[in-house]
Amino acid sequence: MKILSIRSGLLLGAAAVGLAACDSGGDIESTGVVAPINVTIGGGSGGGGGGGATADGVVDFTSNACPTGTAEGTITSNGIDITACLIDTASPLTNDLTLTAGNAYGFSGTLFVGENQLDAAAGTTVTTGVTLTIEPGVVVFGAAGEDALVVNPGSFIEADGTATQPIIFTSATDLEDADQATTDLTAVAAASDGLVRGSSAASGEWGGIVINGLAPINDCDQADLGTADCTKSGEGGSGSFGGTNPADSSGSMEYVRVQYPGFLFSSDDELNGIALQGVGSGTTLSYIHVHNSKDDAFEWFGGTVSADHLVATGAGDDSFDWTDGWTGSLQFGVIVQNKPESGDPRGFEGDSNGDFPNSSPRSMPNIANVTLVSEGNGDDGMKIRRGSAGIYANIIVSGFGGNGLDFDTGGSETPRFESIYLAGSGSDATDSDAASLFDAGSNNVRGSATLPGIFSIAETRAVLAADLADDDDNDADLPVAGLEEVLYIGAFADSVQSYEDSWLFDWALEIPEFDNVNIADDCPAGTFVSQNTTVPAGRTESNVCTLPNLVEGDLFLPAGNLYELDGTVFVGEDAGAGVDAASTNDDAATGRLTIAQGVTLFGSNGPDALVVTRGSQIIVQGTENAPVVMTSRQDVLGQTVGRGQWGGLVINGRAPINACEYSSMGTVRPAVCEKEGEGGSGFFGGETAADDSGQIEYLRVSYAGFLFGSDDELNGIAFQGVGSGTEVSYIQVHANQDDGIEFFGGTVSVDHAIVTDAGDDAFDWTDGWQGNAQYVILDQLEDGGISGDPRVIEADSNGSFPDRDPRSSAVMANVTVLAAANGEDAMRIRRGTDLDMYNSVVVGQNADEGLDFRADGTAVPDFFSVYIVDFASVANATAVSSGVFPGAAGNNNVDGEAASQDSTLSVATGATVALVPGANENAVTPTTLPAGLDANGSGFIGAVEDAADTWYLGWTVAL
Repeated sequence: MKILSIRSGLLLGAAAVGLAACDSGGDIESTGVVAPINVTIGGGSGGGGGGGATADGVVDFTSNACPTGTAEGTITSNGIDITACLIDTASPLTNDLTLTAGNAYGFSGTLFVGENQLDAAAGTTVTTGVTLTIEPGVVVFGAAGEDALVVNPGSFIEADGTATQPIIFTSATDLEDADQATTDLTAVAAASDGLVRGSSAASGEWGGIVINGLAPINDCDQADLGTADCTKSGEGGSGSFGGTNPADSSGSMEYVRVQYPGFLFSSDDELNGIALQGVGSGTTLSYIHVHNSKDDAFEWFGGTVSADHLVATGAGDDSFDWTDGWTGSLQFGVIVQNKPESGDPRGFEGDSNGDFPNSSPRSMPNIANVTLVSEGNGDDGMKIRRGSAGIYANIIVSGFGGNGLDFDTGGSETPRFESIYLAGSGSDATDSDAASLFDAGSNNVRGSATLPGIFSIAETRAVLAADLADDDDNDADLPVAGLEEVLYIGAFADSVQSYEDSWLFDWALEIPEFDNVNIADDCPAGTFVSQNTTVPAGRTESNVCTLPNLVEGDLFLPAGNLYELDGTVFVGEDAGAGVDAASTNDDAATGRLTIAQGVTLFGSNGPDALVVTRGSQIIVQGTENAPVVMTSRQDVLGQTVGRGQWGGLVINGRAPINACEYSSMGTVRPAVCEKEGEGGSGFFGGETAADDSGQIEYLRVSYAGFLFGSDDELNGIAFQGVGSGTEVSYIQVHANQDDGIEFFGGTVSVDHAIVTDAGDDAFDWTDGWQGNAQYVILDQLEDGGISGDPRVIEADSNGSFPDRDPRSSAVMANVTVLAAANGEDAMRIRRGTDLDMYNSVVVGQNADEGLDFRADGTAVPDFFSVYIVDFASVANATAVSSGVFPGAAGNNNVDGEAASQDSTLSVATGATVALVPGANENAVTPTTLPAGLDANGSGFIGAVEDAADTWYLGWTVAL
């Protein structure tokens, strides 16, 4: 066995403990020679670092030949010889190096990737660099306390693991217990037990990772700010960083663990778990866990880099720390502050520049969806000061000994806090500045219940998530482009209640704090075990849980059970129109029903419906891979399915409508314009255009639409006076007895909506609906209507008073209409409604008219880049062209019959219905869409852009 001598700041003997003495300057460029240490690093589940225990005192982690640039050698830690591929640290890496799977890799001393040209002359442009590539499953370890990995400006680290094969950076002492197994114990296994020499409290066993970049910072001579000369020397002798390239790239780190790092040279000179020093936005940082760092877990020193899915557990000081003008973003993070050592450990410690708080670039991070928990021994949960500002949204802070939020004014900028939940002994948002920011109007909550672990509880699920979408829909979006819009606060969806179900699974080091499960295996509180139905064979749910007929307060339906409606279920009692005392029922018990992704809810009988009352909310948290399904009992039991087997979903809101007693219209109390919905669904209407009935995403409603009588019937989804504060995306109604989706007044908008096989109209509105609908598929190609006059779109305002305000004035864009042969008109526009339709395709199968406009009032619809083709006769298709349907010379509309064209819509891979535009559709010139719609839809007509645009597949049926 060859012994490789490598430089180190520590002179190790055969039984040396892995800690280093250092000079007063904290220089981690080392000068000693290390004695042998044998470490065996194996593949385990991670697939890297072969070998295992060979004999007492010896572990061998070299299954394959060591790659060029490394050499087989030993490092001895506490009498254990660790054999691995060793990397020479005598000088910086000057050639690219790849650490291949099958071995573990050790180093003693500071491992510099590339030379730091900024050290030689501040401002020097780095034109060449070195790349360190680390393959999935590899374990890399430092021999002693001050041994660090430093990526210099202009060089790169490419450490891209996977969820099943993370890359692990750790210490030699963490790998000693590979020797203690009676069977092979790989390096991955030794580094995944959460113990170092039998203790879970170890920290500071090696230096950590430092990445130096060329992005701007604000801590240098003030005359150099904004220039290439604005550079700074990092702590622990880690070299210089900073520059003028915000898009600088230092490589990529994904699915990485950094364990037991953070050597302290002195109280002001210390190494963190990962230090990001002037790192630019071209760098990728995702799924990284820093565990038991002696100092901070993650620290940003200026720069522009963004990150997602970060985990900090057991930090001795702060978990997420920033200074020097960091302007990146961070979404999805977990902080467990359980091993403080510094005296003032915080979850967030956010600075900009203590001496010059208004220096540019100012620290202005955008941070969302982080869960911070402490056992009461931490300081503040979030400490924002010294000129730092930014946006903080959808955050849970629980159990910190200090304040949940402490903002200290240090400059001219003020941070923004949205949808923050604080709980614990120090739950306040302190200082006069913070008190004015942390208000209920921003959905912030000072809660009374702390988290038992890191997953949501009823109190956090009740907090309305901030709107993170930068989607130009004229709502109160936060300016956080690049962040993902979610329907929950904290790091995990409300339905996630265990480590195994979370994004932590398999790659993050599992610690006890991750193990709490606060949802029982039985039916959740507020529901009861069904007396009617048991879980059918072949399904994976544990129970059938019956919902109460009245949902009061917050009710969360987690995945893992089936949920039954036995009779109509009302979410809350009707709280009235809610404008003034005369129209508000203050004694009403309101409710909030939250349904987790993947949940199936079913109606037991035909009239069973789910009704959300005025003043209450529904939150549907489906995903593309796990939609929420509302269906019939027959469907769940695997019996014959059909239309009208249960009631459907009704949402009542307080937005304006125009159908009520005429004498009340235009009076001083227009809020009394309210109406009772069909099927006993209660009252709706009011004067709050922005009324919020909740959030719906990825919902499928099937086999609903019970008929009480010819004029009293339930739809698949009825939006009754629903306001624009309600968010609705990715919904499908399939095989409904009556209309698929119907709007009764209100201002709600929808996108990515699908109706298939409706018994009557697919998409219907009346009573003054004033919303938008974009990316809509209406497929009525099955057996068509049972109603006698099924239309794909039936648009009304008010049949008795067609010019009454608010007039129905919808905007539709990127619609694909497929009309049945035995249907009636594809689109009937009448009774005073107004409509602007853009970039849409209307295709018939010898049905009646493609467009039938009845001029019942003064409104006239407008059509732009609409293609109508294949209807019963040329006369029926062309008669509408006069006045309301100008052709290509006007609004780029095309009457396919007049042009003797057929549709060329085709079937995408995985689909059964033709929706992909072909030559004829693509020949239509699309129209630029107005504000409030997704601008991407300006580039094509129809609901689907091309064969690669498959938003309608996977979560739907019948397409």
